[in-house]
Amino acid sequence: MQDRPNASELLEALGEFMRDRSENARDRWERFQFIVAANSIGILKREFELEDEFMRAEWQGLDDLIGPEPIPDGQHRFAERLQERNNELVQAIKAGTFDDGPAEDRLVRHLYETVVNKVRIASPNEAPASAAQ
Repeated sequence: MQDRPNASELLEALGEFMRDRSENARDRWERFQFIVAANSIGILKREFELEDEFMRAEWQGLDDLIGPEPIPDGQHRFAERLQERNNELVQAIKAGTFDDGPAEDRLVRHLYETVVNKVRIASPNEAPASAAQ
C-alpha cells in the first residue's frame, strides 16, 4: 500500500481540480471538457473503490444461477473468468434454463442487482437506494 496520498485521494483531488477548472473555463466548450474529465475521474474513483465488492457479489449471484465455483487468484484472471461465467449464463438463458417461475425470479434478481451496482459506479445519483427489489 502506498503512503498518502493514496490512489483514491489522488483521484478525488484530480476530480476537484477539474470541477474547479470547469467553473473558471474561458468558454462553454472548455467547461464541457473539464466536466467530462471530472466525471470520468469520478467513475475511475468509484470503480477503484467498489469494483471488487461488486464483482464478488456478481460472482455469488452466478454461483446461485449456474453453480458454485471458487474465485480465481489474481484480479485479471478473476475478471476474465467472471466474463466467461456471464457468457455461460447467456447460453443457459438461451437454452431456456430460467423459463420457469423460481429460476426466472432468481435470474431477474441477479440481473437487477448487477445492473444497479454498475450504475452505482457509472452514475451513482441515478442508482436506487437499495438493489433489493
